[in-house]
Amino acid sequence: MLTNHPLKAVFWDFDGTLADTRERNLNVNRRIVEEVTGRPWSEVAGLTSVEAYVAAWNHVSNWQQLYTKSFGLTEEQCATAGQRWAAFQLNDTTPVPLLAEIEDTLKRLRKFPQAVVSQNERATIAQILKENHVDHYFTAIVGYAEVPLDRQKPAPDGLLRALDIVGIEEPATALYIGDHETDILCSVNTNRDLVAMGRDCRFLSVAAFYLNGNRGSEWSATPDYRVYRPREINQLVDRLCVRNI
Repeated sequence: MLTNHPLKAVFWDFDGTLADTRERNLNVNRRIVEEVTGRPWSEVAGLTSVEAYVAAWNHVSNWQQLYTKSFGLTEEQCATAGQRWAAFQLNDTTPVPLLAEIEDTLKRLRKFPQAVVSQNERATIAQILKENHVDHYFTAIVGYAEVPLDRQKPAPDGLLRALDIVGIEEPATALYIGDHETDILCSVNTNRDLVAMGRDCRFLSVAAFYLNGNRGSEWSATPDYRVYRPREINQLVDRLCVRNI
């Protein structure tokens, strides 16, 4: 996506992009699957280890597909699982640290409005950001419950909602940073809808490859930029700002 508009905001995915939620999400999903299906989690391949869980996520687009395609839940069980997520997350005490260099990266980007658009739950994200003392950097948090269940990423609804909350003046460019193919597709779909609405704002997609090593060679959409450490995001922003002077 080519754009000559000035950079005015930075939007983030959450899991695997800002924070290392793998252990907690695995533990929560183990509890959910056992409660909803009555089966022990050890019978579900994607729940046997952190590595298996990450691999399962890398083969689906959203949390509904994770439950149905990877964990074998029915559509009805999937809906029930979604209702359990928030309570189980907030009751789980597994520590969730920020990823290395993220705190410094957020601090250096503080002149820009920043927002989170995630398939995790809004209150959970807010709690983790607060526990890590970085919640003050974010203008908006949009989780899975803020958009219809059939409009989760890669649909553009969450990113469009966050854009309206942040309220940047157009014309504008914004970054959307994420670690999954779905995040890149979300940027593509959001740009398509922005064009259709006649809005003068575009998203540049940034693939964050600093956690799971996925290089995106099999992705159906190509990110505008790739970063392998969070500090590279600051370098990218510096280049974009110089370009638009």
